[in-house]
Amino acid sequence: MKWLNCAEIRLVLVGFVVAIVLGGGGSAMAEIIYVDADAPTRGRSGIRADGQTWGTAYKYLQDGLGASISGDQIWVADGIYKPDANTGNPTGTGDRFATFELKNGVAINGGYAGFGEPEPTARDIKVYETVLSGDLLSNDGPDFANNYENSYHVVTGSGTNDTAVLDGFIITAGNANGSIQFDADVGGGMYNRNGSPTLTNCIFYGNLAHFGGGMCNLSSSSPTLNNCTFSGNWARLSGGQGGGMANSSSSPTLINCTFSDNSAGWDGGGMWNYNSSNPTLTNCLFIGNSPDHNGGGVNNWLNCSPTLTNCTFSGNSANNGGGMASWENCSPTLINCIFWGNTGRQIHDGVYNNKGCSTTVSYSDVQGGWTGETNMDADPCFADPDNGDYHLMSEAGRWDLNNQIWMRDDLTSPCIDMGDPMSPIGWEFFPNGGFVNMGVYGSTSKASKSYFGEAICETIVAGDINGDGQVNRTDLEIMALHWTDDEPLPLP
Repeated sequence: MKWLNCAEIRLVLVGFVVAIVLGGGGSAMAEIIYVDADAPTRGRSGIRADGQTWGTAYKYLQDGLGASISGDQIWVADGIYKPDANTGNPTGTGDRFATFELKNGVAINGGYAGFGEPEPTARDIKVYETVLSGDLLSNDGPDFANNYENSYHVVTGSGTNDTAVLDGFIITAGNANGSIQFDADVGGGMYNRNGSPTLTNCIFYGNLAHFGGGMCNLSSSSPTLNNCTFSGNWARLSGGQGGGMANSSSSPTLINCTFSDNSAGWDGGGMWNYNSSNPTLTNCLFIGNSPDHNGGGVNNWLNCSPTLTNCTFSGNSANNGGGMASWENCSPTLINCIFWGNTGRQIHDGVYNNKGCSTTVSYSDVQGGWTGETNMDADPCFADPDNGDYHLMSEAGRWDLNNQIWMRDDLTSPCIDMGDPMSPIGWEFFPNGGFVNMGVYGSTSKASKSYFGEAICETIVAGDINGDGQVNRTDLEIMALHWTDDEPLPLP
């Protein structure tokens, strides 16, 4: 070992100090950039917008994006933000190619109270709605009227990885009705080419495109979406595909997402998967989606093998495959799913296979039946489907979506505790029977509780794993089965 003398030590210390002063080649310190459409930062106000506080926040999101570097967070207050507007062009440029382009390492978070509020950093995405709008002239009418000048893509995530984050926004009024040569015909709400950003708590509403009204993923894009909603999007231009989402050679991951009332001129009212797209969907809900042809909820075409776990399809309609349709060598996998109340106008209300396709279905409830002893054909007893509540009825207790309370019913769904025994129970409340429920809420904290034919035990007894009021061999078997589950069991 070589020992340093005093002179050498001094040289090392001086070098260390100089490195710190000059930055040492390291990255700049990450910061929060504030954006607020209501900030008092106007040209002659004397207040300069620098994004450092709510009082000096940028008024335009494009300015905040332009100032951001990897590691930064952008906090956006409620309001409407348009991709063609910035400080230099406060009324917008009218450029339909203008888009909010995500950046690697930058998290954009909406839903803040913002300037002038008692607690400007308070965040509630439902109370403080933050809207990214492609309606450049602010003149859109019902049913996509007057949208001829709207942005082709409101948001773009091309070339990004999972460190590019969008959280807590409503994305609306994109109109991808342009040239295929410039990809201006895909992804009205969001367009990703070889991009895999992370989206959380986002709503895609009222967007239009030829492919993927709400979102289009192309060329090995694998975005991750958690708790996102696609509602009222269209893919009706020249017989379009994928009203909510279109995937081509792409495999997004979706968790706790909802596709409702999306429409397509050809296939895939909710989602269209094409050319070796293999998305993974967990705890997702498809309701009221409708194309003119095939695959009301989901349509798969050409070597696609999506995997769906604990998903519910209801109220979707199509010519073939009211719930899901597959064409040309597709092999979807469905586990713990419910297909009930869908309509095939020509054939197959639930799941339809054609041209070399084979769908593997297990531990699922399919109206009209499906081969396999683990599947059933029984009314799942949804709580209130007419008002959008697809929780399973239970005499032991189920979550009332519309009143936000736990309540008990006078009957119990046959889908409770009937999921794959090897599927983790996750966050299902006690009593849970020790087995996951079928459907969209299985393994979540809003899963309906298990009923054992008598009043539930109000006291948790040590060793009573399934909550039936007894400690016996069944509890031991369930404990052994779920010994390696990652999620702890929540208490009521």
